[in-house]
Amino acid sequence: MVLIVVLSVHNGFERNLKDTLLGFSPHISVYSNDGLIYEWEEMEKTLTQKEGVERSSAYALVEGFVLLDSKLWQRPVRFRAVNTANEDQTGALRDMLDLENYPESKVDFNLAMDPSATAPSSLPPPPLLDGGDVAVPGFPPANEAEIYGDRNVVISKQLAEGLNLRPGDEIRLIAASNLDAVMKVYSVPDQRAWDLYPDVFEQFEAAINELFEVDGDEEKAPAKELLEAYQLIERLIPVEVETPTGPVMTEGEEMRPVEQRELFSILDLLIEADRKEDGWSYYPTGSQAQLLTSLKTLRELDLEKADNEGFREIEKFVVPKTLIVQGVYADSQRSQGPDLFLPLTIGMELKGLKGGVESIGLRVDDPYHAEEAAEVLRTALGDRWIVRSWMVTHAQQFQLVKTEKIMMSFALSFITLLSAFSIMAVMYTVTVQKRQEIGVMKALGARPSQIVRVFVYQGLIVGVGGALLGLAMGLLAIRYREGIVTILRGVGIDPFPPEFHGMSSLPAHIESTQLIVICVVAVILCLLAALVPALMAAFRDPAKSLRNL
Repeated sequence: MVLIVVLSVHNGFERNLKDTLLGFSPHISVYSNDGLIYEWEEMEKTLTQKEGVERSSAYALVEGFVLLDSKLWQRPVRFRAVNTANEDQTGALRDMLDLENYPESKVDFNLAMDPSATAPSSLPPPPLLDGGDVAVPGFPPANEAEIYGDRNVVISKQLAEGLNLRPGDEIRLIAASNLDAVMKVYSVPDQRAWDLYPDVFEQFEAAINELFEVDGDEEKAPAKELLEAYQLIERLIPVEVETPTGPVMTEGEEMRPVEQRELFSILDLLIEADRKEDGWSYYPTGSQAQLLTSLKTLRELDLEKADNEGFREIEKFVVPKTLIVQGVYADSQRSQGPDLFLPLTIGMELKGLKGGVESIGLRVDDPYHAEEAAEVLRTALGDRWIVRSWMVTHAQQFQLVKTEKIMMSFALSFITLLSAFSIMAVMYTVTVQKRQEIGVMKALGARPSQIVRVFVYQGLIVGVGGALLGLAMGLLAIRYREGIVTILRGVGIDPFPPEFHGMSSLPAHIESTQLIVICVVAVILCLLAALVPALMAAFRDPAKSLRNL
């Protein structure tokens, strides 16, 4: 009974965990070996035509972490940005809304406010970064206030309860994906690039003064010597090179953005000669003066002004995005999902992906055979693509559940073993009490196998009767489990707190195979428990048994 009740309840929790996980996670994820997927719309259409994949169930994904700012609370959160033009994906999220605790929740991302706008997929995405000058390549600029309306987000129940958020509240997200660029600005040295590399700059300046000369309406310089000067200054362009100890950056990494721009302008001017003839490179009049002016700018750079400009440039990496909580979906401590569900365009902005996505999610007809479908896709797509099923992606999480179930079954099996030892003790007592009857039977010609059979039959009756009674009581306890839990909570015992599991009712799932195994093992243990004292009784000396008659 104990095994049946506990394992059935555990099966219910495991089933609920899988159903919740499959509600917000893709059954199969497809990644590109090249990194980002830019042709994701075409890839979505291609994948939906594969065998076993649900129609219109492929959707682009972007995932990452951001800093959430809400009222007086800040915390890092994990987001998942999905293609909200895919109705299957938004429908699956809609089915997971916690309408019991948040009845005003809904899933309706980025409604078009312009009546002339057509399907959401035809709308141009918004600029890549709020307040920045970097836009998604290939997309026309759009007035978000007219096309997209409010930027909505669906959050998890755990996040809503932790930060006291409800639908309609505003939150701000600060992206950290470009933290390297921010730290690079903060880690610049207190010296100018000219002071860090004086020999290079002074030698280059001397070469410019010496090599250039006026030739009519043009200026010219010896091509060979000018190339040497170019290579001298080119050394200051930071690039990553491989060394026996690993990749390292070359010189010039410490320069400020404004210094790097001046350096690139010098190199661009040198490389763009009007023509080369007879070993000379010809440039427009004023080129030498322009080069010397750039060098003077580097030599006399205003550090305070340059640093302020660098800080202004990184604003576009950390500009907060204000979003509106539109819905709350149900998750729990055992089955935690992403803290935020965002429209795909916002996810691209937060991670600075410039039109690319990280993966394509798929839903298949039978999620419990997703690994077989993933293997078919691996063969069809080739080596360029990485295909993972949810069983692989969440392997650690389900391994934990499996280990927990095994350890629970192992611990509870001692109850059955204890019962078997008790039955053995009872059967041994019976053989002692019946030793005289046993002696009479053996004196009348009973064989040892007949004596053993008597006690084995008795053990079989106890085993079968006990197994059937335990099965009936276990099923009855599962049937009325809510009442039992209510009684336990009434006396101050709550073995299954809803706050942890995220379920108002106690789940249970009965597996017929599991019930059969438990009952058969129980009967076998009872037979083994009866067999030991039966063998002792069968081979006892009948003369000793008859002395007390």
